[in-house]
Amino acid sequence: MIRFFAILFIPLLCLTIAGCIGGSEVNITTPPEIDKAKSVVVTPFYTEANAAEEVSKLGTRISVNLGERLKLILKDAEWTYDISNKVKPVDDKLSELGLTLEQIYQDPALAAKLGQALKADLVIIGMVEKPSLKRNDYNQHLMKQGSQSGISGTSTYILTRLTALGRTRVKVVDASSGELVYNNRIQSYLKYWYAYQTQMSEMQIYKTDEERYADLGKHLPLRIAYVLHPTGLKLEEEQQILLKPDIELKGTGGIVEFN
Repeated sequence: MIRFFAILFIPLLCLTIAGCIGGSEVNITTPPEIDKAKSVVVTPFYTEANAAEEVSKLGTRISVNLGERLKLILKDAEWTYDISNKVKPVDDKLSELGLTLEQIYQDPALAAKLGQALKADLVIIGMVEKPSLKRNDYNQHLMKQGSQSGISGTSTYILTRLTALGRTRVKVVDASSGELVYNNRIQSYLKYWYAYQTQMSEMQIYKTDEERYADLGKHLPLRIAYVLHPTGLKLEEEQQILLKPDIELKGTGGIVEFN
């Protein structure tokens, strides 16, 4: 009998612990009616307390560029977001209310309190994770194709691909009711392809981590804005190739496709 209850209890305990650690988010994927709002607040995106400085800066950059993007399209609404260390109406109001970004991200009622204090209809809040920056070197030797389908010269090429994956969770709260009207993960996956002759590999210059962070700071807000208001903005793809060779290369599997 004791063994039976132990077997029953342990899986339940594991589920409870997993729930406490991972938390649970119910996705709400229908785009909010931002175009009907008269006033919208965009807060800096929350990052974990131990996040690196570049991640925190990315969270701020996302909110500024997101606010600018939506303001450009939805001109009739009043937009409130922090622009700089001196012009920071959202941060100032949070301090006045004794609230933190983590608190309003976790609790829609507190986000609504911020929105009401700023006389807004909607509050856009979010969390950004540490981006994943990767490099893949491909050792297969490739040949450059000439204009007449033959091989141009005798030099061989190899490829390197850099990537930058930025992940966010975006929430939109109705300030009057405290209702969470949108809650979903939004990400951008950026790719950079390099082709270079084998003898020049040591001289190849790649995008730095800082430059890839900057690209995420540009493309993540565009992606978020599109997902929140798809009927008013042109498509911003989740995956994008920002750099690729302007030459045609062929390997054992045929012409190389950069994807």
